Amino acid sequence: MKIDSKKVLPLAAIVVISGAMFSSHFGVGDLIFPPILGRDSGTSWFTASIGYAIINSIGVWLAYLACAHQNQSLDGIASKTLGNIFGKVYTAIPVLITIFFILPRVASATHEMAILPLFPGVPLWVSLGLFFILSFYIAFTRATVMEKLGKFLAPVLILFVIILVVKGVITPLSTPAEPTSVTPLKEGMLNAYNTMNAIAALLFGGWILRELDIRNITKGQDRAYNLNIIGISTAVLLSITSTVLVYLGASSGSLFPKAAIGALSTEIASGLLGPIGLACFAAIMALSCLSTSAAISSMAGDMFQEMTNGKLKYKVIVISASLIGFILGLVGLSNIVKFTVPWLVLIYPSIIVLILSALYRKFDRIQKAVVVGMIVALVFGFGDMLSFYGFKSNLISDLVASLPFGSQGIGWILPTIFMMIIAQLVTSLILKSDD
Repeated sequence: MKIDSKKVLPLAAIVVISGAMFSSHFGVGDLIFPPILGRDSGTSWFTASIGYAIINSIGVWLAYLACAHQNQSLDGIASKTLGNIFGKVYTAIPVLITIFFILPRVASATHEMAILPLFPGVPLWVSLGLFFILSFYIAFTRATVMEKLGKFLAPVLILFVIILVVKGVITPLSTPAEPTSVTPLKEGMLNAYNTMNAIAALLFGGWILRELDIRNITKGQDRAYNLNIIGISTAVLLSITSTVLVYLGASSGSLFPKAAIGALSTEIASGLLGPIGLACFAAIMALSCLSTSAAISSMAGDMFQEMTNGKLKYKVIVISASLIGFILGLVGLSNIVKFTVPWLVLIYPSIIVLILSALYRKFDRIQKAVVVGMIVALVFGFGDMLSFYGFKSNLISDLVASLPFGSQGIGWILPTIFMMIIAQLVTSLILKSDD
């Protein structure tokens, strides 16, 4: 019997795409949240970094794995689960979150944390204009996006990160202090929500599948195999980077107990390398944010073109996303972060349910249970959303706090699993009675 061999991308192509995906994920959140997490967790920094990696790195790998198992993008998986209309609505939500929240966030962060420290006289609109012109240039031609990100931006970004990290690990400015939080694992997970990387991976999974099509990798098992390799590589890079940045926050960051979010990262870089550190950090910030912006614009172009069966064109979406990012970026970084978090905690639990369920190869057999699980997870996410809007003692959040793992911020897990099991049993009984 003849066994078909897998068609694997050349090593150079895997390196380029993995580098492109790392630089696409490694945005402003991965630069500002790990140091803050490290400073607040102090001597418990490693536990906090594990919590961060669970959501930010393992979550990324599992999302890519889910797309590989189903050989579909988020649109395909959600439509299979929720039906065509609700699936597309559900898919559109995280895509629109990335456009309306993440694009202006990375652009504003570039201005406030990369441009202003070196060139304080540059107006915000000038920085945003230049940023989105470059992002548009990278994303506009779909066939060359990965090459531009993986061959040019990613290597320079990684080089600057290595310089800063090596200096901080070898000669830290201080030592970790006593933790200010008694739940470092929970804090790590909550901080990782802010990066949106697990959600982005579920979106980027379809983007990579489209890239594999462009490179003539069209068979299902071949696409899955290559996507798995790329997903693992990306997750490992993110895990290493976030762990050392949490450590830098715990050690060097302890000298700056009053530094605000974002400012702490700048203080650490400047403290470690002086003016060179400031320039190094500015380069890391600008390159990571530019990569993220171009990747989001390109992904959104692919996704909306797929969702509308080609009625919305890739280039139209890229242009629209750039304009939206520019306009909303004028709001400023702190305001954007404030409005982003509630929407992330709303949708993240249901996304996790969908990711983990999609890992099951016989996904069709549990489709109704997955729908129930996603609804339950959305309800719990809504409680967390209300908490961020000032309703901290709402009925849902109080219930979550009383459940197992509630103190770790994941009290929704057991009731969601329980309801999915009940739904699956009921579905099985109904099917047997029909027979």
